[in-house]
Amino acid sequence: MNLRSFFTTKSSLRPFQRIVDNLVFAFAIAGFLAVFLDIADIHSEWYAFFDTLYHVTLAIFLLLFGFRAYLNRFFFKKKREQWLAVLELVFIAILLLAQSDIGLFDSLSSREFLQLAISVIFMVEISQRSLQLEQIKVNPALLFIFSFLIIIIIGAFALMLPISTTTGNLGFIDAIFTSTSAVCVTGLAVVDTGTYFTRFGQNVLLALISLGGVGVMTFTSFFGVFFRGETSFRNQIIYKDFTGEERLKNVFSTIIKIVTFAVGVEIVGTAVLFSCIGPDDVPGGTGERLYFSFFHAVSAFNNAGFQLRADGLYDVSLRENHFFHTIVAFLIIFGGLGFYISFNIVDYFRQRFRARARQLILGEPYQHVPWVINFNTRIVLRTTAILLVVGTILFFITEYNASLKEHGDLGKWLTAFFLSVTPRTAGFNNIDMAALTREGIMATLLLMWIGGSPGSTAGGIKTSTIAVATLGIFNIARGRRHVEFARREVANESLLRAFIVISLSLIALGFSTLAVGYFNPELSFEIVVFECFSAFGTVGLSLGITAKLTTASKIVVSLTMFVGRVGAYTLLLGLLKKAMDSRHYRYPVENVIIT
Repeated sequence: MNLRSFFTTKSSLRPFQRIVDNLVFAFAIAGFLAVFLDIADIHSEWYAFFDTLYHVTLAIFLLLFGFRAYLNRFFFKKKREQWLAVLELVFIAILLLAQSDIGLFDSLSSREFLQLAISVIFMVEISQRSLQLEQIKVNPALLFIFSFLIIIIIGAFALMLPISTTTGNLGFIDAIFTSTSAVCVTGLAVVDTGTYFTRFGQNVLLALISLGGVGVMTFTSFFGVFFRGETSFRNQIIYKDFTGEERLKNVFSTIIKIVTFAVGVEIVGTAVLFSCIGPDDVPGGTGERLYFSFFHAVSAFNNAGFQLRADGLYDVSLRENHFFHTIVAFLIIFGGLGFYISFNIVDYFRQRFRARARQLILGEPYQHVPWVINFNTRIVLRTTAILLVVGTILFFITEYNASLKEHGDLGKWLTAFFLSVTPRTAGFNNIDMAALTREGIMATLLLMWIGGSPGSTAGGIKTSTIAVATLGIFNIARGRRHVEFARREVANESLLRAFIVISLSLIALGFSTLAVGYFNPELSFEIVVFECFSAFGTVGLSLGITAKLTTASKIVVSLTMFVGRVGAYTLLLGLLKKAMDSRHYRYPVENVIIT
């Protein structure tokens, strides 16, 4: 076999294709980090090395990508895939030429745009590799946990870059704490987000919030499917566990809907919030007001709670802007309901609208489609409505002459409504948290512990968990052997899982409260409990002690935020191998004395 035939035979090129594909993935990761270092513009004795590393990485990546494009033309069956590889190759070549010193793009804005474009190319390559999870023999729950850990570490180093902060000296523990708070969409901060972080640092926080809120694996699979266009059957099974989609064939279409829905709500939220503020509220021009609106829309929808004002929404310029507060509250509710609940509601109204339109336009009889609103949606909506109504009334009564006394009658009701929304993992404050009454603190603790709904950007034990557990308690007290709701019977497995989640959450809260109280003995028990509940529920509300925590307490709170976001039950499944019970025997059943 001559050299030419060797390089044009599929069987001969297959090993090279796999090796080059792995090298492209490795240099995509290295290139992504190199772009960050180049953006950081670190002026030290390592600057020349970083600059050289940046350009060398881009050059090697281009050569490897070009060779892979040559190899792939033997394996790609569709013309679309071949042309996409060629166009991507040409685009990378233009970017590499633009990054050289020939003066093609001299302005700073052009260079930043090119760096962003290159980062997107690297992210596409990394995302496509996420569609090869079938090659990794790891528990899906463990993959979910590791994805959060990796993003937290990358985010911490990104926040430590000199370009990320105004002082340039964010410590490692504070960076880990802030990155964990962002990825776990908590909102607890040891520094003031609006003044301590530069615009670059704030953008890093937004990226971490988006990845953590929607899910790291969801974002990577979205880009992977979008550019690759296909996936394996085993991948669909793995991502079925990540997304919670019941139908296997709809897994990746659901992922695409999740990302587009999140982006769409954030864009609409930005536009509405922008209309609520004026030049006096946010000085600095239209661009500054637009970014302020965008930051808070992303933070609110993802239930993150990060704010650009030291006093949050209690800032003097925003304190009486109840329309702004209400829009933020509804963004929090949309994010906390869960994507599948939102899709189910949209599907319900879509079918109702279609049936009514056919009746009016075509004269057909109105066709009612039964049970469009599924069982989970009914539980979540009813529980959410109860929590909102009861919470609003409770805060209105307990805080009337305390934290609400500076507002008028309508303002008191709107602020009480906001207070019933934000503890359920959002963390925005439009009152002085130190002015909360003891009854208000207890109500806030309960709402923080419950949190949002499953499959959402929220944390906590989830509304469905508390609903199923409450139904179980009342049904058992009435002597019923089965739990029923909305003419359906709740599976015993769901009831058992609800009580497991509640038990694990109380254990985690007990350990974190004990540890923080030990490492910060000067703090009162009430304040420590509030901080730990806020961390576990990924809320972000604080009574003003976050910045005063010791290093050990910050580590404990960071771990609490992580456990609260990934879920104690998921963490347990990830650490313990989930295996089928293969025993073919059972021991005699015995009753245990409980009361």
